[in-house]
Amino acid sequence: MTTHEKQLAQTHDDVLEKIADALDISQAQYEEAESRYKALGDWLDRNESTLARYEPAISLQGSFLLGTVTRPLNDADEYDIDLVCLLKASKKEFTQKSLKKAVGYEVEGYVNAHNMKNPLEENRYCWTLHYAESTRFHMDVLPALPDAQRYQEKLQQRGYSSLAKDGALSGQSIAITDNTLPQYAYRTEDWPQSNPMGYAAWFRSRMTAQLREQKKAFARRQGGMAGTEDIIITASVDEIPDYKVKTPLQRAIQLLKRHRDSMFADDGKHKPSSIIITTLAGHSYNEEKTIAGALISILTGMEEYIEYRGDEAWIENPVDPAENFADKWSEEPKKRKNFYNWLEKARRDFASYLRGHSFDAMPQILQEGLGTNLVARTLKAITPSTSSRDDMNRAEAAINKVRQTGTQSKPWAR
Repeated sequence: MTTHEKQLAQTHDDVLEKIADALDISQAQYEEAESRYKALGDWLDRNESTLARYEPAISLQGSFLLGTVTRPLNDADEYDIDLVCLLKASKKEFTQKSLKKAVGYEVEGYVNAHNMKNPLEENRYCWTLHYAESTRFHMDVLPALPDAQRYQEKLQQRGYSSLAKDGALSGQSIAITDNTLPQYAYRTEDWPQSNPMGYAAWFRSRMTAQLREQKKAFARRQGGMAGTEDIIITASVDEIPDYKVKTPLQRAIQLLKRHRDSMFADDGKHKPSSIIITTLAGHSYNEEKTIAGALISILTGMEEYIEYRGDEAWIENPVDPAENFADKWSEEPKKRKNFYNWLEKARRDFASYLRGHSFDAMPQILQEGLGTNLVARTLKAITPSTSSRDDMNRAEAAINKVRQTGTQSKPWAR
């Protein structure tokens, strides 16, 4: 590709967009992952499946659902794809243990039928499928049952009636398994609960306007409809999947997660969690149209959404205010200390770039925070080379000469 064919950056935002894009999972990787989890869903729901009568359904949760997937820091590491396996059944039909076993039996059958080399692994909440190294991802399958009624009743009892009545935020909650609980093997209504779809709906609500704007821009690009009236492209926008576009909020979170990963490369156990970064970022974001604006708003406002109840830090789950995402901070004070250390460093590092006049000269401190090689490759791909920059400077000088003396000076001949 020649310099003239490059899509050259012109602003800080252009550079940040390209770096975030390089951190993202590629379209091919996403589609491969999608085909794998859909294949698993088809296997679980096949006629011969012991789960078929419960109509098992596989769905995404976590960063893949939110659109904030970030490339692993080390090329040897894998993407973690979080899935929910939801059965249309009740707690009268299963204990946590029997549900976990029933799902595990069919998932293990899938592993064997597809000659997967790595055995199925059981974890506290889920089953983990390890694919071949070349795929660079593994899947965590969380067995679950519908549990919206109990979830909404608990919200009502705690005084969150408006949240309980909001079906988008509380109507898809689930009961999950936890093999460390004393009631794990007993038939009871007392199951752990989760609400990944409700959280995703809240997250989308924090970027509604920009998500729609990004889809409009995508529709224009795909259809060659630059300048087309919005009313004409509305139908196209409604058909565009969320994963096809990225908002400034999603891009900012990807950059912040990579900065976090770099800072705690040697201490992954105590690094700030992704759910905390994502939740605080979601609260702090104000539909800024640029990544730079989103970063400034998020890094400035994050701290305001950490409540202190006595000595306990509290970052509430926006779809279950009784859940504290910072509950581990009391047990492991190092986690709280590391969060504030990271926040201070992120503010300093990103500010050092955003306050600079030159968008194509990223400070070394931020290059290191995002990945020196990755940043260097990105800048090389979207900024002019030294020779082309000299040509541009000479051309600009020639234009100024023409403006001053008229075309008779013939500055281009020099």
